Amino acid sequence: MPRLGVVRTNPLLAILIVCTLVIAGACVFYIVTGAPKANEGSIATVKDGPTLFQVLDQVSASVQSAPGGPWGLFSVYGIAAQLPFSPNVLGYPAENHTVNSCGALFNGLTLWNGTIPVFNGTLNSGTAPFWQLAFYSNATNEVLVVTDLLGAVTTFPPESYPGPCTPWNGFPGPQSWVEAINGVSIDSSVAVNAAWNAVASFWPTPDQSFAEIITLGPNIFDSIGYVTGGYLIAFDRCGLTDVAGVQSRLFAAANWSAPSGQAAGELGGGNCAALNSSQGGSGALYELLFTNASEQQSSSTTWITVPYQVALAYATNGTLFGDYDGWGLANWMTDWNLTTPSGVRLPVAGSSCAAWVPSISDCTSNESGWYAVVLSASGEWINSFGVQTRGGVGWSEPVTALVSHQQLVIVFPSPWDVSGDLLNVTSTIASSAVYGSVAL
Repeated sequence: MPRLGVVRTNPLLAILIVCTLVIAGACVFYIVTGAPKANEGSIATVKDGPTLFQVLDQVSASVQSAPGGPWGLFSVYGIAAQLPFSPNVLGYPAENHTVNSCGALFNGLTLWNGTIPVFNGTLNSGTAPFWQLAFYSNATNEVLVVTDLLGAVTTFPPESYPGPCTPWNGFPGPQSWVEAINGVSIDSSVAVNAAWNAVASFWPTPDQSFAEIITLGPNIFDSIGYVTGGYLIAFDRCGLTDVAGVQSRLFAAANWSAPSGQAAGELGGGNCAALNSSQGGSGALYELLFTNASEQQSSSTTWITVPYQVALAYATNGTLFGDYDGWGLANWMTDWNLTTPSGVRLPVAGSSCAAWVPSISDCTSNESGWYAVVLSASGEWINSFGVQTRGGVGWSEPVTALVSHQQLVIVFPSPWDVSGDLLNVTSTIASSAVYGSVAL
């Protein structure tokens, strides 16, 4: 997939963005120079999260004490979303959209796991409730991932490179990114303020909610490129809960060291997911392709595990196309039900499965009905579907991606006999069609 690329031709000039997006939409350039420098001390960080400078201070001790160093920063992602958001829904480069949780090493909220918390601050502040930093050790050839969630730092175990979680575009060669990023002034409050000014005239609807993605270093997700010599700040609506169809997408690049905060902005638009022909799309649908179910049982609980792939198909004849790696499908777009052979729906219960459980066996049955758990290919908890304490039937994580090679685990009381019952998935939105079923 073509990337959004930016090259800094001169440190004293504004950065230019080259429009290479595959999504449809006009590209407009708007240069901003002399943006005022934000006062670092005036930004509230308790509720809305820290700036990048503050994050680096908070994670410094954890990184320095991690085995395998010395560690050099090569990747930054800060996310400030005004609705529940998952960048996973955006997909991955190199036509591989199956990376979701990056292995059992990352059991907790990361870019690949869970829902980013809602941001209540202003999108020009350079603050964010969630930051994920990645460090590289040339001595041990390992990657260290560290997250900061409203000041709470989590340092995950170092992972050998190459490994199951190296989705950064531009690998191998992380050392070059370490050399590019380290030793420069990286004040997110300046960069983001400049980026905001660069796209301010592009807002199509001022009251729309956006997810702001602040990046340094190699890119991970589709349509979010990188900037050589600066930040890329994306204002995106795809990946937000309850947002589908054609949406605006705005991008800005900001010099990471210029005190004037020079920046350039770009407006684009595109589909967040495969659209029905009635919605202006190609008549495509998502088809979940389930493989054979396997069963585990205890005296009280039965677990039926059904792996699946997410494919795109033509709605007219169901013919599959693509590489069985459909992207853009979020959990909230789907409804799941379990029915008897005669079509009677079985009752759904609340999940007895806590977030980030180390094993599906920790998810015990609820005697009032069934519920489901989505796991990664390596068995890591991603989400739970069932009756929610906030009311209704839905997902414990408001938005996560549904991608190939995940597993759906149906949890129900052992006395139940579900032989011949059908697991069905349908769409909850009119703009995109979702279909799938498997006999248990």
